[in-house]
Amino acid sequence: MKASMDDLYLFMLTVRHGGISAAATVHGLQRSKVSRRLQELEKALHCQLLIRTTRHIELTENGRLLYQHISQPLTDVNHAINLLESQQNSLQGTLRLAATASFISSPMFAEVLNTYVSQFPLVRLELVYLQKSVDLERENIDLQLLPNMVEIINHDYVQQTFLTSTNGLFASPAYLQQHSEPKNMAELQQHWLLTSSYNATLLPEGSKIRLVSEDINMIQHMASLGQGIGLLPTILMREFLQQGKLVQVLTDINYSDIMMTLVYPSRRFLPEKRAQW
Repeated sequence: MKASMDDLYLFMLTVRHGGISAAATVHGLQRSKVSRRLQELEKALHCQLLIRTTRHIELTENGRLLYQHISQPLTDVNHAINLLESQQNSLQGTLRLAATASFISSPMFAEVLNTYVSQFPLVRLELVYLQKSVDLERENIDLQLLPNMVEIINHDYVQQTFLTSTNGLFASPAYLQQHSEPKNMAELQQHWLLTSSYNATLLPEGSKIRLVSEDINMIQHMASLGQGIGLLPTILMREFLQQGKLVQVLTDINYSDIMMTLVYPSRRFLPEKRAQW
């Protein structure tokens, strides 16, 4: 499907007048017709151009690119269309990925990142540190990785499980030499615990909690320094176990699993750079 020149003209009018309703009123058109033709234009170009709200519209990255070209002499229009099609069908451009600081700095994430950039060297990656769910379209973010306990603010977003890990209890060898290793839950309650606010709800009532932090690296670091027993995702602790910085205790106790959720705005226009993640 090729983009219609009439639809491109309606798109330009919509941007110039700051909204679909305003453009329709000024030029004596039905709002529903303008809205439908803009949707057809997005289908033809295989990308989203506008972020629609009840009162106004905002341009996506692709929308800004298209408008910059069609506001120039019409001889540039075909160039703009070809450029958009090229960006959608080739593995190049910028991929903005948001995740928690602790996950981005983990060795496991570095392995995933290394695999991706090795396979797609023309893609430029921008990492954004975010602890909470945000409006991805307004923040111009392609993908977000969040722990499953974080509520996604937009339920229309696509959500896919990225990885699953059990939680475990970890302490430094020095801590276990100084304090007797707990053999059961009753003995665990005699120890200082380090945890996130979510995992704190998994601990028995009366547990001695020394540190509550959403930064997994801080919990791990304090556990390595002998400040207590950390409740942490097992999958992120492998390197520290191999290095002997931490020891897992009470391995027969299973806490609630933690999952990383991959979030993106829509399946409708999924660029190749994002789809390959």
